[in-house]
Amino acid sequence: MDIYRFFHPHHNPRLLRTPLRQQELAELLHAASELRKAVERAKQRTERTKVGVILPDHFVDLIKAIKFVETSLETLSDAHPGDSEDDMDELIQERSDKNGWEHWTMLVKEQFQAAQAVNQQKTNKFVSHTSLTRLKKRA
Repeated sequence: MDIYRFFHPHHNPRLLRTPLRQQELAELLHAASELRKAVERAKQRTERTKVGVILPDHFVDLIKAIKFVETSLETLSDAHPGDSEDDMDELIQERSDKNGWEHWTMLVKEQFQAAQAVNQQKTNKFVSHTSLTRLKKRA
């Protein structure tokens, strides 16, 4: 996904008059997470083989800073009231002619499936807890 094109008003002038969507916050969080993972891998590579004066310790503060960005974006996303169906329709219309559209839809579908799985696990835990409570009352 070319995240720059999706978020820069020069490439998408509608962003100048469109409020920030929760989906966009989630995408920024995902990008920050991917960046952190890439930097962690770079740190691991320098642990195995040093490159000049670049040491694994040079990545420690960088990783902490990226984790701060991730936490901040997660907080903003949690505080967002959520996207309406109209917001999502607008977002789809906005992006349907952009490069990376197909990849973006795949990512959104993966996020949706992951959210469904988490919700299902929570439901199962609730049912399990409820079932246990009923069993205790019967005993």
